[in-house]
Amino acid sequence: MIYEYLYALILLGLAGFITLAAGIKTDSKRILGGFTFIVLIAAFFILLFQEKNYSILSLNISSFDTYWALIFLVSIMVVIIPSMNDIKKRFDVYYALLLFIALSMVIAAFTYNLIVLFVSFEGVSIGTYVLTAYNKTKRNLEASLKYFMISTIGTSFNIMGIAFFYLSTRTFNLNAAAAGIGFGGGVDFNRSLLLALVFITIGFGFKIAIFPMQQWAIDTYDGAPNSVSAFLSTGGKLVAYMILLKFLFLGFIPDYNYVFFFFAILAILTMTYGNLAALMESNLKRILGYSSIAQAGYMILVFALIGYSYYPAVLVSKEVFVRFAIASAMFYAIAYIFMKAGPFIAMSLVKSDKVMIDDIVGLSKKSRWTALFLAIMLLSLAGVPLTGGFIAKYFLFFSLIIGNLWWLAVIAIINSAISIFYYFRIIIYSYRKEGDNDFNMAPGIKYSVIIMGLITLGLGVSFALYTYLAGIAII
Repeated sequence: MIYEYLYALILLGLAGFITLAAGIKTDSKRILGGFTFIVLIAAFFILLFQEKNYSILSLNISSFDTYWALIFLVSIMVVIIPSMNDIKKRFDVYYALLLFIALSMVIAAFTYNLIVLFVSFEGVSIGTYVLTAYNKTKRNLEASLKYFMISTIGTSFNIMGIAFFYLSTRTFNLNAAAAGIGFGGGVDFNRSLLLALVFITIGFGFKIAIFPMQQWAIDTYDGAPNSVSAFLSTGGKLVAYMILLKFLFLGFIPDYNYVFFFFAILAILTMTYGNLAALMESNLKRILGYSSIAQAGYMILVFALIGYSYYPAVLVSKEVFVRFAIASAMFYAIAYIFMKAGPFIAMSLVKSDKVMIDDIVGLSKKSRWTALFLAIMLLSLAGVPLTGGFIAKYFLFFSLIIGNLWWLAVIAIINSAISIFYYFRIIIYSYRKEGDNDFNMAPGIKYSVIIMGLITLGLGVSFALYTYLAGIAII
C-alpha cells in the first residue's frame, strides 16, 4: 500500500504509550527494554520493505529518505541494552521517550516541509533534554541545563531562518522551492535567502556542534549518562545534519561563491579545533566529545562540496559529483553511529562518573576482546585502513579530489593524522598492565562494545554499500 510508512509511525507511537502504561505494572528493565528493541526492529523492517519513489503532500518516500529513517532507528537500537546499566529507575518513561524520539526522527526523514521538519526536530530535542538529566545527579542536571539553554538559542535562529526562507520563496516546502531555486531554477539568490541560509546553518549548527557553537556538546556529553551521550553524539546530531543537507541541496542556488567558502572555512575550523583540543584533554568523555566535533568538521565538508558543484574545475558532471558527495555523507553517517557510540558506551566499563584516561589502564588484562574492539572503533575514527571510518573518509576525500579541491583534502588528511595521537593514547593506556582498576563487565556493556566493533570492521570492506548509496543519493 502507498501509506506503508504510516504503519511504522503508528507502531512507534502506540508502543510509546503502551510502554508508559506497562510502567504501572512493572519497572523491569529487561521487559521494557526488550519490548522497545522488538518494536524498533519491527519498524525497521516495515520501512525497509515499504513501497518507495512516490510523494504525498510534503512527504517524499524514496530510498534516500528511507535510508536516513533506518539509520535513525539504528542509532536508538544501539543504546537500548547499554542503557539498562546507566539508567537507575523509571525505565518505562525512559524507553517510552526513546520510542517517541524515534517517531519524530522518522517523520523528519520523510518530510520536506520546513515547518514539519522544525516541529519533528524539536520533538527529538525535547526528548533528549529529559534523557540528559534522567538520573538527576548534579552532573546530569548541569549538562541538561546547558544543553537546553544553548538549544533554545539554536531554535530561535531556526525560526528566523525559516521565516526568511519563506520571504524569499513564498513556500515552506523544499520540493516546491527547488523548482525555482536549486540546480537550474529561476529564483535569484537574494538577501533574504542568504539570511535564511546563515540563520538555519547557525541554528542546526548548534546541534551538529560546528565551531564556534560547540562547547555545549563537550559539557553535555561529559555530564549525561553514557548511553545518552552515545545517542546525542550520533542520532541526535545526524538528524540536524540530514535536515541541513536537505535544505542546502534544495533550498538555495549551489553556484553561489559564498556558500562554498562559508562551509569550507567552517569545516577547517571545526575539525582543527576538535583535534587540537582533544590532544590536551585527559578526561576520556571530553576527549570523545572533542573527537565528535572533529568528526562534524569532516562531515560538513559535504556541504562545501554541494556549494562547489557548479564550479568549472569539477572533473566529472555536476550530477555525478553531487551523487558522490551525498553518498559519502550517507556512508559516513552509518559508520559514524557505530564507531562513535561504541567508545561512549565503553565508558560504562569504568565505575566512575568522571572517567579519566588513567581509569582505563588494565582494560586489556580484564577483557582483551573488549579492549581490542574499543581500539578498532578508535582507529576507525582516525581513519585507519580496514575500518568503516577509513572507507567513509576515503570516499569523502575522493569527492574532494575529483572536485580539484586538493588543498581541502590535504587539510582534512592532516587533521586525521593529528587525531591518531590522542586515539593511540587511549589505546596505549587500555593495554598498560600496571594499575588495579575495577571494571564493570556487565554483559550488556561488554558485548555491545564487541558487536559495534565487529560492525565497524564489517563496514571497512563494504565498498558495495557505497555503490548502492551512490545510486540512491538524489534528494
